[in-house]
Amino acid sequence: MLKTCRLLTVLLLACGLSGCDRGAAPATGGSSAATAPAAGPAPAAPALPADLFATAEPAGARGVLEAKAAARVGEEVTVRGRIGGRKEPFVEGRAMFTLVELALPTCNDKHGDGCPTPWDYCCEPATEVVRQSLTVQVPGPDGKALRTGLAGAHGLKPMAEVVVTGRIARVEEGGIVVLDARQIWVKG
Repeated sequence: MLKTCRLLTVLLLACGLSGCDRGAAPATGGSSAATAPAAGPAPAAPALPADLFATAEPAGARGVLEAKAAARVGEEVTVRGRIGGRKEPFVEGRAMFTLVELALPTCNDKHGDGCPTPWDYCCEPATEVVRQSLTVQVPGPDGKALRTGLAGAHGLKPMAEVVVTGRIARVEEGGIVVLDARQIWVKG
């Protein structure tokens, strides 16, 4: 199970999110007249913690690269970065996003680039984007990312500069670091 979680984390960061073919027919030879069970009302998404969004900028923030270099599981850190790293830096239906080192130039920082999604850093090698980014998640009681989206909450959007205070949840091979956010400040 742990190996599967690690593989999923590596794939999300290194390759970005991609859809899967959910329209394929099942491999079993069952009857085509089988019907899916009736779906009930969707459960309500859990609320984000009331104190998640800070009203003042936390002091002592480190850049993503500096924070990753010293990252130890369980360590409390404050990290400054920019939301980005892929075309969709937020994980749909989960309280997660990718945070990138501010010093890494976005595509619109390069004169005349004209990229419609400059926060995806497509003008940089993918290995460099992974090296200079980490995953931020807002965990629920089970330690997994809450099943609610963060895009748009309190001004969170691609290219937003944020400061995140929390605890290092995972450090894995390939430079993968996951930060459990306790508080997020969004630069206005």
